[in-house]
Amino acid sequence: MAHAATTDLIGSRIGRNPGRFAIRSKLGRGGMGEVFLADDTVLKRPVAMKAVRRDHCQNGNFHQRLLKEAERLSQIKDSHIAHVHDVVEHEGELYVVMEYVEGQTLRTRLQSALSDKEFFSISEQCLSGLDAAHSSGILHCDLKPENVMITPSGQVKILDFGFARRVATDETRDSLELSSSSAVGGTVAYMAPEVLMGKKPDQRSDIFSLGVMLSEAYAGRHPFRSEQDKRTAGRILQAQPKPLPARAPAGLNAVIARMLAKDPAHRYANCAEVLADFRAVRTGQQPAVEVPETRPFPRWFPAAALATLAIAGVSLWPKINTHRPGVPAVTAASRQLVVLPFKPAADDANSRAFASGLTETMAAKLGQIADRYPLEIVPASEVRAQKVNDAQQARANLGATMVLEGSLQQSGSIVRVTYSLVDTRTLRQLHAGVITAEASNPFAVQDRVMDEVLDKLDIELATEDRGRMQSHGTSQPEAYTSYLNGRGYLQEYDRLESVNRAVAAFQHSLQADPGFALAHAGLGQAYLQRGALALTPESVAQAKDACLRAAQLDGSSPDAEICLGMLFNSTGEYEKAAQHLERAVNLEGSRDESYRMLSLAYEKLGRLKDAEALLLRAIAVRPQYWAGYKQLGRFYVTRGRYAEAIQEFKRVVELAPDSFSGYSNLAGVYLHQGDYAAATEALEKSIAIHPAGAALSNLGAAYFYQHKYEDAARNYERAAQILPGSYVIFGNLAEAYSQIDGHEAESRRNYTHALELAERQLRVNPRDGATQLYAALYAAMLGDTARAERYRKSGIRSLSDDPSARLGSALVLAELHKDALAMAELELALKAGLSPTEITNNPAWQRFAAYPRFVSMLQGARKSR
Repeated sequence: MAHAATTDLIGSRIGRNPGRFAIRSKLGRGGMGEVFLADDTVLKRPVAMKAVRRDHCQNGNFHQRLLKEAERLSQIKDSHIAHVHDVVEHEGELYVVMEYVEGQTLRTRLQSALSDKEFFSISEQCLSGLDAAHSSGILHCDLKPENVMITPSGQVKILDFGFARRVATDETRDSLELSSSSAVGGTVAYMAPEVLMGKKPDQRSDIFSLGVMLSEAYAGRHPFRSEQDKRTAGRILQAQPKPLPARAPAGLNAVIARMLAKDPAHRYANCAEVLADFRAVRTGQQPAVEVPETRPFPRWFPAAALATLAIAGVSLWPKINTHRPGVPAVTAASRQLVVLPFKPAADDANSRAFASGLTETMAAKLGQIADRYPLEIVPASEVRAQKVNDAQQARANLGATMVLEGSLQQSGSIVRVTYSLVDTRTLRQLHAGVITAEASNPFAVQDRVMDEVLDKLDIELATEDRGRMQSHGTSQPEAYTSYLNGRGYLQEYDRLESVNRAVAAFQHSLQADPGFALAHAGLGQAYLQRGALALTPESVAQAKDACLRAAQLDGSSPDAEICLGMLFNSTGEYEKAAQHLERAVNLEGSRDESYRMLSLAYEKLGRLKDAEALLLRAIAVRPQYWAGYKQLGRFYVTRGRYAEAIQEFKRVVELAPDSFSGYSNLAGVYLHQGDYAAATEALEKSIAIHPAGAALSNLGAAYFYQHKYEDAARNYERAAQILPGSYVIFGNLAEAYSQIDGHEAESRRNYTHALELAERQLRVNPRDGATQLYAALYAAMLGDTARAERYRKSGIRSLSDDPSARLGSALVLAELHKDALAMAELELALKAGLSPTEITNNPAWQRFAAYPRFVSMLQGARKSR
C-alpha cells in the first residue's frame, strides 16, 4: 500500500515537545490517511491522530488549506462533532490531532434494529451537529454510518471531516476545498444526485446524505440499493427511495422523502428545518413538510464528463459508416480511468500475453465496483477497439481523464511491476510506484497494484467490495497465471494464431483447476472467436460446451451467462441470447458486456421499445457517460429519428470533445439529412483527431453524394486500408468506381470482395439482416439475381421498420429492374423517416426521375419534413 510505511508509527512518539504524542495502535483509515490512537503525554488524555498522506503533505497549497480548515473546525463547539485539537508537523509529515471518541460506529450499531426512541435520539443529535457545522461554514461531504460514533452513554459524535468543504457564500465561493482531489470526495452510495453529476455540494447535499443514512437506520436497508440491481448511483439518480416500514410514525416518510428529493430545490434548505420536523414527528405533531415531487433527476443536468464503453463497428445503409457501441453499466463522478496494456520487459508471446491478461482483469475488476465510487473505468474491450496505447490517445479516443500504465519484468522467481497514474490533459504523472512479488503468486501482483491505485484516488472500499476485488475464482496460482495468459492472447482476437494460443492457455488453466469457472467461460469465448476467424463449425459446439460447463460450476457468476449470450447472439439465436443476458444483468448490473449484448439481442428480436428502454436505463445509470448517448443516437438513426439522433451525438461531443467517433457519428446523420457542409466540417474535426476508417468512409460518402466520385474513391481506399475486413467499405468503394469511367473492373473486383466478406459473416450468423441486405446488393450488382433476391427477402424480414434497410431493399429491386416493387419499398422507407436527399443525390435513382410516382413520392416526403 502507498502509505504502508505509516503502520511503522505504532510505538513511536510524535511532536516537538519532545515526542508529546505516543502512538499506541491503529484505529482505521480514511481518504486522507491512516488514523491512530495516541496518548497526549502533556494533557494526559487519549487522542486520535490522523497521519496525512505523504503526497498531500508535499503540496504547499494543501498544507495551508489544511491549517485554515483545521482552525475553522476547531472553533465548532457543538458536543456532537468530534473536536479538532491541533495540527502537528513532524519530520516533514502532517498529523491532525482530534478528539478520541470511545464507543461504536452507527454501522456497527445497525447490526441490530433500533428502537424508535434511539432512532430519534441519533437523528436529532446528527442534525444538531450538522447544523452547527453548516452554521460555521463547513460541509461534511462524506456522511455515512461509518462516520458517526455512538458513545456508551448514547451521545452521537460526527467524525471525519476529511472531505470537508466550505459552505459557498459570497465570501468563500472561490475558496478551495479541503480535499486535495480534483474530484468530489465521499462515498457514492450516500452522495446526492447533483454531486454524482459533478456539481459542487452545498448544505442540501449533506442533508441528502444524512437522509440516506437515517432511512437506512430506520428501515435496516439502504433506500436505493437492491440485491437485484447493485448500481446504486444510477438508482440514486433515477429511482425513488424505498418507503419506510409500515410501523414508521406518521409523517416520518414525508420528512425522509423531502430530505431525499432529487432536485436540491425541493429539499430542506437547512438542518434546522429538518430538526424541527423530526421533533414534530417524535411528539406526534404534524410536520410542516409536504411530500416533494417524485420526478427523476433530469438526465440533461450539466456536469463534468464521464466515460467509457466497447464498440463494434457497423454501418448505416447504404454507405455511411458508424459504430455500434455497447451499453455501459455504471455511474461515476468526473474521473475516467483507462488501464493501458502493461508492457513486459521480455518481448516474447507469453510475457506479452500475461501482461495483457493482467491489464484486462484489473480493468474488469475495477469496473465491477466503479458504480459505487467516484471513478469510471473504460472497459478493456473499448481500449482494444480504439487501439489506444498512450495517454494522449486515451483522451482523444475515449475522453479519459487518467491512465494507469506500467511495465512488468520477471527476474528469476521475482516479478517487478512499475506503474504510474497519468493525467491525460497535462500528461503529468500523478503517482508512481514499484511492486515486487513472487512470480508464483500472480494474485499478489494484481491485488497490490489495484490497492495502491485505489488508495491514491482516495477510494476506500467497503468490506463487500474488497472481498470481490480479492476473489479470483481459483486458489491455484498456476491456473490463474494460465488464465491471465489466455485473456491476454484473446485480446489479439483478430489473429488466429493468438486465438489458438488463448485456447491452449485456458485449457492449461483447466488442467491445473478443472473447477475454474472463469477459465471455462474464457475458453468458450476463445472457441467462438476461433470459429469466426477459421469458419470452423466445430468451434461453435466446443464454445457451447465450455460456456455450459462454466454455468454448471458457478451459477451465481455473470461470466458464464455472458459467454452463453455471446454464443447465441453470434449464431442468430437471439431468444436464447436474451434469456442468458437478462440473467447476467440481474446477477451483476455493472458489466458492460451484458448491456451491449442484451441491447443487440432485443433489437434483433424486434423488441425495439425494450432495446430503447435499455439504452435509456444505461444513460440513467451513467448520465455523464458519452458512450450511452452514442449508442442511443445509433438506435435513433436506424429508426429514421434523425433529429433525436443529432441531439444524442451532440451530447457525445459535449461530453468527450476530444473523441473522434462522436464527430464521425454526428456527420453520419448530417449525411442522411443531406447537410454535406455540416457533415464535412464534423468529419474534418474527427479525422484531425484521429484518421479512423469510419470517418474516412463517411467523408467518402459526403463526396459521393456531391458527385465527387474520385474524391470519394480516394477516401474509401484509405478507409479500406484501416478496416480491411469491412464489407461495407469495399462495397462503397465499388460503387464509387462504378461512377468513374474506365474503372469498371475495379468496381466489379471490389463488389466481389465485399460479397465474400459479407458471406463470411453470414456463415457465422445467418440471421444478420443488415449483412444479408448488403450481400443482396452486392450480388445484384454482380448480376446474381437468385442470390440477391434470397438475401433481400431474408434481410428485410427482420428489419422491416428500419428506413435504411427499406432503402437497401429498394436499391436491390431497382438494380434487378423490378421497378414497381422498388417504388413500393422506397415509399415505405420514406414513411419510416428516410430523408429524401438520400435518394435524390444517389445516381442509382437517376433513371426514375421520369416516373410520376417517383416524383410525387419525393415531393410529398419533402412537404412532410
